[in-house]
Amino acid sequence: MQAFQFILYLPNMLEVDKKDAHLLERAIAQWETDSLISPEQAQNLRGTWHIRTTDWQAITLYIFIAAISCALMAFGALVLDEKWIEVLRLKYALNDGIISLGFAVLTVFLCIHGYRRQQRYPVYSLNRELFWLLPILSIGVSVVYLGKSFHYLNGNYGVFWLLATMCYGVLGVMLSSRLLWSATLICLIPAFVKLTYFLSNGQAYFWGMNLPCRMVLLAIIMMGIHTIFYKNKHYKRIEDITWTGAWLLLLLSGWMISIFGNTAGWEEWQQVRQVHLLWWVIGFTILCVGSLLFGIKKHDPMIRDMAVLFLLLDMYTRYFEYLWDRTHKGLFFAILAASFWWIGKLLERRLKKG
Repeated sequence: MQAFQFILYLPNMLEVDKKDAHLLERAIAQWETDSLISPEQAQNLRGTWHIRTTDWQAITLYIFIAAISCALMAFGALVLDEKWIEVLRLKYALNDGIISLGFAVLTVFLCIHGYRRQQRYPVYSLNRELFWLLPILSIGVSVVYLGKSFHYLNGNYGVFWLLATMCYGVLGVMLSSRLLWSATLICLIPAFVKLTYFLSNGQAYFWGMNLPCRMVLLAIIMMGIHTIFYKNKHYKRIEDITWTGAWLLLLLSGWMISIFGNTAGWEEWQQVRQVHLLWWVIGFTILCVGSLLFGIKKHDPMIRDMAVLFLLLDMYTRYFEYLWDRTHKGLFFAILAASFWWIGKLLERRLKKG
């Protein structure tokens, strides 16, 4: 009661955005329903705020997005072009190893500076998080020139992708940086792909698996990483990125397998009849339904919603594969609408029961 009495007697009106206003409206309506406040008090409380006309959070986000875009373009112009690095190389007789070491030292300096800023201002902010874009770029340059100095170990690019992944991963966990950890997971995919191709001597199969099947294995590895670091206090801020990325990769890879199966390439896939891929389709459908039930049981809306999305994608894909030339389009979409209406009704009933 003291909380809303305090709001009631505020001398100035609160300035809130639309999301906060909706939350306040729901809270007051609930208090009024539970007879915690009278209708007169509820009406008075609704007059204690007004919606902010300018959404500074959105404007700030757009400004930071523009800053990131400019930083990436500057990085491409200055580093990827390599002209100024070549000028320094010729002027000071630098080799690739020295350039790699220089950017590694720059990375250490940036991380120390960022860590001190983080300790000085512990409250999370987008400005502080975007600072980690600088060490991400410097690590990338350092690893590229390190690879050049070793001639990429005769084409084994996966080792250097894996090295960058490890650098991003250690820093991401130690510094609890969502941007660094996102870079870790993004680098992990090409590292895994390049390493498996190198170990299989460039063949299409690795341990009998084509690329989409290997991505399923990688998704399981990511879930294992999430399980290992789950209780680490530094990992708490970034755990949802791994969990979401692993499920997205799992379902996306499963969808690709339901289309291409375990075929080695485009030419082989064109010679395979669609009916021979039916078992892969059934497996992917079971995966989607199992993920949906798992998300409902664990009260995880991310898994639940993603499973529904891919289940819908599965049905559309099967329609275009098997039924596009054989059924009436209106009848098919009517059946599809009825089925998803039934699924939505079932989920709504389950949520109300919970």
